[in-house]
Amino acid sequence: MPLRTIRAICGLACVLIVTAHSRGEAPSSQSSSAKNAQGIVADSTKSAVRHGNWLIEETENFSICRPVNYRYDPDTGAALEKARAELQEAWLPGSTAKAWKPKCQIVLHATSAAYLQAVGRGAAATTGSALVDFEKDRITTRKIDIRGDRADWFDAALTHELTHVVLADRFIAVAIPHWADEGMAMLADTPAKRERHAVDLHAALGSGAHFPLAEILTLGGYPQPQRMGAFYGQSASLVNYLTTIGTREQLVAMVELATSRGYDVALREIYKIESVRHLERDWRKHVADSKIAAAKKAATKNVADQKTVTADTTVAKAATEAKVIPVAEVVGAAAME
Repeated sequence: MPLRTIRAICGLACVLIVTAHSRGEAPSSQSSSAKNAQGIVADSTKSAVRHGNWLIEETENFSICRPVNYRYDPDTGAALEKARAELQEAWLPGSTAKAWKPKCQIVLHATSAAYLQAVGRGAAATTGSALVDFEKDRITTRKIDIRGDRADWFDAALTHELTHVVLADRFIAVAIPHWADEGMAMLADTPAKRERHAVDLHAALGSGAHFPLAEILTLGGYPQPQRMGAFYGQSASLVNYLTTIGTREQLVAMVELATSRGYDVALREIYKIESVRHLERDWRKHVADSKIAAAKKAATKNVADQKTVTADTTVAKAATEAKVIPVAEVVGAAAME
């Protein structure tokens, strides 16, 4: 039985302690070779092994499970390996990039119903979900469930969920704090998703529904549903700020140090910031300055757009008012000469 299980869902996350693995019909990647020995037919056209209604493709670090009739990009395996390497280099540079054992199982669900059967009805508004099981000093399960019916699933969810799995390699002995895990993963989100989190952040700050940093940094669980928008918005903003004043590697080191010595010590050693109180002051100023800068940029763009519209209108008006000599008149004048 695993000692610790993390279930992170794109857009809605929760930590489950000593829980069962995901439900669903997807075959286990760890048993695929044994089943192959029992006579499972290999798919000669896609380098995959068929098991019932599923095809399983193996790469060095992933087992990709998809329904037989699922429309599949054959470059997905290579894209996954590339994304893993880039995330490891971004967050854990210098670490030995050993092959994952067990591999990370990627399950592409052809319908939203199949996805929800695997991860639970509470994930109805999500696109992806990551599951990592720990036992003592090792990881026993890596799994990502994805709504494969979404055309944008790779950018919309996969890289976010894969960030959780990559970070788990560094936080085996002790759990990574929720704000850091989610905030780091959100850096892999699309610009549109990051903008929505920013809107949630400013709404929370404006209404007073935000978290004091001392609270969000030490949350023992995820907040109530009505505060999830503030939690995600604040986590994304805080991680963005810390990666602005330092590197991603420094952020991981600070979070790791904070789990054993506290945030005040970690902030002083890594960022030369005196305390959480000083971090909150600096972060709030950063948020305010960023909002002002964004407003100025938008205003400048509006002025430029208005000038373009005015110029176009002027040209059109001048063209309309200009005298256009009919062809017949030109021909007649030429004949008179």
